[in-house]
Amino acid sequence: MEIGLIHYRVGETDGVSLEMTKWKKVLEKIGFKVYLIAGDMGTSAGFKIPSISYSNTTNNFLKHKSFVDLNGWNEDQYICEMKSYTTYIYDQLKELMNLDIMIVNNIFSLAHNPAAAMAIYHFCKDRGIKIVGHHHDFYWERDYYANPTNSYIRRVLQMYFPPKDITHVVINSITQEKLKIENNLDSVVIPNVFDFNQEQWEIDDYNVKIYDKLNISKNDLIFLQATRIVKRKAIELAIDVVSEINKDLKKYVGEQTYNGKIITENTAAKLLLPGLPEDMDYLNTLIEYAKRKNVELKLASSICDNIRHESKGIFSLWDFYAIADFITYPSVLEGFGNQFLEAIFSKTPILIFEYPVYKKDIAPLGFEIVSLGSKAELKNGLYKVNQDTIIKAKDQILEILFDTHKASESVQKNFELGRKYFSYDMLEEKLRYLIE
Repeated sequence: MEIGLIHYRVGETDGVSLEMTKWKKVLEKIGFKVYLIAGDMGTSAGFKIPSISYSNTTNNFLKHKSFVDLNGWNEDQYICEMKSYTTYIYDQLKELMNLDIMIVNNIFSLAHNPAAAMAIYHFCKDRGIKIVGHHHDFYWERDYYANPTNSYIRRVLQMYFPPKDITHVVINSITQEKLKIENNLDSVVIPNVFDFNQEQWEIDDYNVKIYDKLNISKNDLIFLQATRIVKRKAIELAIDVVSEINKDLKKYVGEQTYNGKIITENTAAKLLLPGLPEDMDYLNTLIEYAKRKNVELKLASSICDNIRHESKGIFSLWDFYAIADFITYPSVLEGFGNQFLEAIFSKTPILIFEYPVYKKDIAPLGFEIVSLGSKAELKNGLYKVNQDTIIKAKDQILEILFDTHKASESVQKNFELGRKYFSYDMLEEKLRYLIE
């Protein structure tokens, strides 16, 4: 059996790309032949369809016409251009290998490219290819898609986002319930997973060079924000906590952290961000905010990829986890939470804002984290939680940092829970059921 995994992009460090790679590995282990198909291939091998890439100019032009402003077009002109673009994508799909199943990632749920959704749906139906919609995010969760500009795009959203007659996979129970209530569609929940059987990420002769590359002292405390830099990640909450930690560090001069760092008069807690900055306005706001809060940001996307390139001085995302002392994950909205799984695999303590999916699907399993609560307000473009919550989180983090037994016990417990509930073995069981 031959299976295609399709998305706007693969081979990068975003959650969907990472999850597609995991599915490919597990499906191949089961015995299927699997192909990656995308608009941008990143570092992955596969079949490239440029017309569905995030950066495709035709799509971004039509996307603006669909959800922002028709800018002088009438609906007939819009329909003509959308159908033409759909046909263009359909024709590119004709070059694909013969497939039995197409697993469509987010293209039927996040309305970034409506023409791609229509083209893929009809291409698969015309060739008898069974369709699985793997829905990570839905357009109704994003304000951008809230006001379609014409009746045609509204019909497209009703018919193809998602289509009624395909198999649906979602990554959390909140979405499963909403899809049933609002669309009367049944779906299977397959959460994000991680390979808990791989070798642990450890400091080695190569990734230790990150310290010098970014001008970080060996005794500085590294708080790792491993996500992309977008507003819903609420990175300002991590800045708030790190700022409070820096105020208290002088009390710990001479003491040793759980992983052997000695606090000196010059030790500082620094926030390390190796993720892609996808919202430059937000990044600039964070830089200014960190300056006001006396927190040093270490921006490292230029030296981070999903794999190492030692000849170019490029590190993998996992190298940054290896040198981290604490993980920050204050995101206010996630479909599931790849960075959470990465953090617990890395056996590093973690600070969490309890976003809805974490609170409903993950927290009941018993993970030990430092919590920022589950209530945040957006003020002047930045998320805020109660200052008492920030102080409490700071105190808990400092307790963990300087208590080797507590740190070791909690991260090992988290690792074992992760291996139990979110491993490749669990994914294999789910995928066998799904394909059958």
